[in-house]
Amino acid sequence: MKKITISLFVILFAFMATPLRADQPKWMQYVKPSGSFQFGATLEQDFAYSLYVRRARVAVSGTLLNDERYGKFEYLLRANLVGTPGLLDGYFKYSYRDIIGVQVGQYRTPILLENTEVSSTTVEMIDYSLVTQRFCHFGSLDLAGISASGRDIGIQLFGKLFPIAEGHHLIAYNAGVFNGAGINKRDDDQRKEYMGRVMIFPIKELCVSGSYVRAMGPHPAIAPEYNDYNWYVYDRYGGGLYYKSKYGWFRAEYMRGHTHGWLSHGAYGTLGYNINQHWDIGGRYDYFVTNVHNAMATTYHHFTGGFTWRPWTFFKLQVNYSYNMDPGVSPYHQALFQATVVF
Repeated sequence: MKKITISLFVILFAFMATPLRADQPKWMQYVKPSGSFQFGATLEQDFAYSLYVRRARVAVSGTLLNDERYGKFEYLLRANLVGTPGLLDGYFKYSYRDIIGVQVGQYRTPILLENTEVSSTTVEMIDYSLVTQRFCHFGSLDLAGISASGRDIGIQLFGKLFPIAEGHHLIAYNAGVFNGAGINKRDDDQRKEYMGRVMIFPIKELCVSGSYVRAMGPHPAIAPEYNDYNWYVYDRYGGGLYYKSKYGWFRAEYMRGHTHGWLSHGAYGTLGYNINQHWDIGGRYDYFVTNVHNAMATTYHHFTGGFTWRPWTFFKLQVNYSYNMDPGVSPYHQALFQATVVF
């Protein structure tokens, strides 16, 4: 069934990607196809290497309504074609001017700035930070055991307040409830995630954020001897700072939280400089402590640096070098390469 669904989605995408003709229906003006493809390679310090297709995605989006009186109505459908094909993003959102809006469906959750303000095609380093991977249901390293590309199914309110200038508001906010089960699946344990985030923009290029997440629901693995189980499953709380201009970027975030009884925390800081429209250089340091009560045996330190080359607007090549200090193993080196095509 999944293969049939993805095949139909690809056929639909190809049809919609054809140039508009005068005899095509008017509704096709509200459809925008897009996609991305990422090919990667990893070289280990013993010269073992691996080649892989990291991501291949197609999407259809559009704005169905954009009216000063009635607000704005948008939608997005994005499919993942690598690994297990399936729906990645699928949502609609309605906003009344900039003050308030509602988003319903499956999409990136508003926890860390790195999870929502940069995408897989615009993130500065090839890999996301440790704190994002472990606290945002991003991959196999997630502490709650949910690998969902930083996404979930839910509903949230969002908006911007206190306009200062054209395209600049002082405050932006998100508040929502999510299944907490991952993507493309129903809530199978009645455990809900409640999230809230506030972003303050003193100037247009600078964002200061704070966020809080709590997951509540039955979890028999914690206290199986009780019929009511333990309804407090995990929480996350932290803040960040993000500055981006035509000259470069700086972003740092810290998050702390409990997961099934363990207290963990982590942070990262990334800094970069845009040499010109084709080249930029940058670096990142991030650490993560899985269990603060056994920090010596559960602390990670990663140092990453590299450059990005953009010969054309639709293509970029990233090269990273990483020096990693992980618990239980000797420090090791890695070289990572990634080519990205967007259309």
